[in-house]
Amino acid sequence: MRKLLILLAATALVVAFTLPAAAEVSFYGDARMNTGWYSDDPDTAGVDTTDNVKWTQDFGCSRLGAKFEDGAVGGHVEIRPLAGAQTRLWYGWWDFGGGKLVVGQAYAPDFAPVGSAAYDCGYTPGYGDVIGSVRVPQIAVWMGSLQIAAITPNQVAYHTTTTTVVEPWGETVVTTTADGKATGMLPKIAANYSLKAGPAAIKLYGGFNSSEEETATKSYDYTSYVFGANVRMAFGAAGLAFNIYTAKNPVEYGLGADRSQAAAINAAGTDVNEVDEMGFLVDFNYKISPTMGLYAGFGQATDELDVLGTSEGTHTLFYVGLPITLAKNVTITPEVGQYSNELDKGTPPTAAPSTTYYGAYWRIAF
Repeated sequence: MRKLLILLAATALVVAFTLPAAAEVSFYGDARMNTGWYSDDPDTAGVDTTDNVKWTQDFGCSRLGAKFEDGAVGGHVEIRPLAGAQTRLWYGWWDFGGGKLVVGQAYAPDFAPVGSAAYDCGYTPGYGDVIGSVRVPQIAVWMGSLQIAAITPNQVAYHTTTTTVVEPWGETVVTTTADGKATGMLPKIAANYSLKAGPAAIKLYGGFNSSEEETATKSYDYTSYVFGANVRMAFGAAGLAFNIYTAKNPVEYGLGADRSQAAAINAAGTDVNEVDEMGFLVDFNYKISPTMGLYAGFGQATDELDVLGTSEGTHTLFYVGLPITLAKNVTITPEVGQYSNELDKGTPPTAAPSTTYYGAYWRIAF
């Protein structure tokens, strides 16, 4: 891993020094770390709560990046020290006058988080906040307040066949084999539009994805989407933000960090039972002093399988944090929070497991 990061950094430096003199290049990065403790309550009779320490680098959100610009053409590259998923951003852009044509892996237009939670890079997605398709390969156009992109589609096959065999010595062996093939003819389409209304900055966002699963005997259509809006408002030292959204089959859409159930083929094998999801998140922040702030938030998402009397999920989160600036680009953020994931399969609920965490999130930007 270290050799790979050194190679990528060296490549970026070589490119920087071989670019034409007119090209502008800037580098940036940060290192992040979680220090704290968490307590997992399974909400199951006879099973104890588990307490443990979390003292790890946040490899997912620590990063090293470079921005290139040469007249009407530029690019943005960002990597992270995480095995198997080092590339965060890798795209180029061309300013054609009325906007920019973007090619490569960039943030999708349906990326729209508002939560302030910092610990472990923020737990808010899946609990009322939306990060959409996150960073994905795309062909996009950015024109002022409007962004629209054709994205790599999310295609997943779910249909399986289960066979049970009793061996001569009495052992029962159950084998599940995937026999579906996911196909599709269109890319995922996502867009957002930003506007101002008095003290409010508003973003409207959404996306649509379709795929088909083919088995030996039948094909199944999966249509999925997400639509939402978030608002940010500032009142002096105080700020308020909230997000609200609705989604159809969020797992099949590829909604990042979502906790929803997946759509399921019905027992007769004739159709797809779809999932509907709705969620919201409210986030308050206050600047106590130039070096200290305060934030708090609450979010919830609910998902329901479209079959009468079957499972419904409720995912809830609250958090409170106190970001402290120790020096320029050096912050420590003590934070406490709790998130729970309840799955109801009738009355009473099957379980409502929860995790309580408390600790500090460290970040040095360079």
